[in-house]
Amino acid sequence: MLRFSSNLPLLSRLRAHWATKLCLGASLTVVFCAGYFVIQYYPLRLPTRFDLTVIDRSVPFSPRWVWVYQSVYLLILGAWLCETKDQLKRYFIGFTLLTLTGFICFLLWPVSGPRPQELSSDPMYNALVRYDTTLNSFPSLHMALAAYSACVAVAVTTGSLRRWLIIILPLWITLIGYSTLATKQHYWVDLAPGIALGCLAHYFAWRIGASRATAPSTQYGNRGAT
Repeated sequence: MLRFSSNLPLLSRLRAHWATKLCLGASLTVVFCAGYFVIQYYPLRLPTRFDLTVIDRSVPFSPRWVWVYQSVYLLILGAWLCETKDQLKRYFIGFTLLTLTGFICFLLWPVSGPRPQELSSDPMYNALVRYDTTLNSFPSLHMALAAYSACVAVAVTTGSLRRWLIIILPLWITLIGYSTLATKQHYWVDLAPGIALGCLAHYFAWRIGASRATAPSTQYGNRGAT
């Protein structure tokens, strides 16, 4: 079984391949933002809207939750917990799968979220409204990124750090999920597909890739036994 984690201290993890992490992070950010906003501002089809569910109506609109909503970008920094170039390569593959799948959905089926057009007294929320339209709602890439980042963070760590992450990250993701409803950035039905997309991207990039990586040594061992 291929292992992805070791007992490196947290500071050593953060410093490992720091230049590669900086370049990878900058590149993924530029490509993601370029694709996301081009699709958002120039939809190929007339956007649709979903009917509000009971859950959508039960969560009151609260712009102050935008701070929790934006905390997903701190969670994405969990990629800095990777300690090897192989882990960074797998992170890149999973992120790319997640992004392309989401963008294809946005292109083929543009969905407008339930966010009201009014501004508020919260500067962070007003900034969000100015650069982010109501499109690119389904599936929620916000939740996909949160779920994917959490999966990666758990996969590359071990020991007490991993145990703490297993406790903290689900709670964090739950709060982010609520914030998407409180800020009316998303419908309730957007969240589960987004989480599933993040988990599947991690599975294909890490689990299936790991199985292929161990296949040659396994076959060699079988030949030696015969």
